[in-house]
Amino acid sequence: MRSVVIAMMVLAALGGCNRRDRNEDAPAVRSSTIVAPENTPVDAVPQEEPAVARSQWRAANETARTGSGNLRVSLESVRGGPVVFAFANGVTIRAQPYAQVQSSSRSGVEGRSFAAVLGGDPRVDAWLYRVLDENVASSASRGLCGDAPTRFMAVSEFVDGSGRWVFKVATFRGDHAPGGGGGGAPELCGAYAYSSQ
Repeated sequence: MRSVVIAMMVLAALGGCNRRDRNEDAPAVRSSTIVAPENTPVDAVPQEEPAVARSQWRAANETARTGSGNLRVSLESVRGGPVVFAFANGVTIRAQPYAQVQSSSRSGVEGRSFAAVLGGDPRVDAWLYRVLDENVASSASRGLCGDAPTRFMAVSEFVDGSGRWVFKVATFRGDHAPGGGGGGAPELCGAYAYSSQ
C-alpha cells in the first residue's frame, strides 16, 4: 500500500510538470502585442522650417562669402511671424513668410524651378518671404540686391548629399513675387548658400 501511495504521488508530480510545460510552450498572444506599421510619411530629405532649429550659418559659396558673409536667422517673436536675417556684411532683413512651396515648382525666373534658382534639392520645400524692411548699415557697401531694395526671398533649409545642414537663399527685387504666377517675372538678384556652423 505504501508503494501505491508513492506511485500516485510520482504520477501526480509528473502530471503537474507536463501541464506547466505545455503552458510555457504556447503563450497566449494578446492583441496589444501586435505591432501595426506606421503610416506617417517620412521626408526623403530631412528639412526644417527656416529659423526654427538652427540659427547660425557659415557662407558656403562665393556669392555669400563676398556679398553677405555669414548669416544669423531668428524668429522675431513666434512661428509664422516675421523672420530676421542678419548678414555679417551689415545687412539686416525682416521678412514675413507668405507661402511654402515644393522646390520643384516653377519660380517664374526664366522657367526655372526654385531648386534650380536656389541651387538646392527639388525634393524639399522652399519658403517664400515678403521683405518688410531691409536695413543696410554704413559698413555694407550695398544691399543684397545692389542699390535696389530686396523685395522677396526664397529660402530652403535641408540636409545635402554630404549629410550637412545647408541653408539656401535667393533674393528678388521688383514688384513681382517669385512663384506668384502674376503679370510679370520676378527679378532674381542672387543666390546665397550657407552651411551649418
